[in-house]
Amino acid sequence: MKDRGRTAFWLLLGSGLIVFALAMGYRWFERGGAFDLDTVRIRGVRQADSSAICQVVGPMFGTSIWQIDTDELQDMLSDIPGIDSAHVSRVLFTSLILELRISEPVFAVSDSSGVSAVSSIGEVLPPRFITDSLPVVESREGIDPVVSMALAVWFGASDTQHDSLSFKYADRGLSVFVSDGYEVLLGNDRFSERWAGYQQLASSMSTSEGWYQVDMRYSDQAVLRKAQVNSASVGGEI
Repeated sequence: MKDRGRTAFWLLLGSGLIVFALAMGYRWFERGGAFDLDTVRIRGVRQADSSAICQVVGPMFGTSIWQIDTDELQDMLSDIPGIDSAHVSRVLFTSLILELRISEPVFAVSDSSGVSAVSSIGEVLPPRFITDSLPVVESREGIDPVVSMALAVWFGASDTQHDSLSFKYADRGLSVFVSDGYEVLLGNDRFSERWAGYQQLASSMSTSEGWYQVDMRYSDQAVLRKAQVNSASVGGEI
């Protein structure tokens, strides 16, 4: 029993000395700069603001990669406009890998301040995200953030061919101008539901009737208006 006790004691002591030596060795190497950040690899940067990324990461060069809070760095990178999310990982001995998920623009807003792209979560993106393929909503003033988010959901999920449509936003909400020359008024919410209702109605509408507006803002019905007649209402389920 005594021999077993002595063996366990020496094993415990030896293990403790090894751990202590490793800890001291790590501290010695760290103080010598063996783990100081000198390389950052970025994946998925594309349209992200590289200068903004440099401002976040730059001050960390020369700091031990083990002293860098990767969760905090991920949050800082995700706060940069145009970046949806970020993942940071360490690579021995002196590197970090930044994996970025870039925001996807789904439509653009043209107002008195210029043209801005809007992401699939309703975030206003930097100008470099603007492309010719984005549907453009014209607005004299800015669009309420809640409405902008609802529009982003609709444009992001819709399989509608936007090339033949034009969009305007005003006090009454979103208006869609179709190739037949009339306006489809969708209001400020339920865009997908109301547009689907209009498409169902449009399949049976006669363009020769002279409609200039189809108002979809009312529950379970559409209001069709002619240029020289006050209004004609079509009720019932749509």
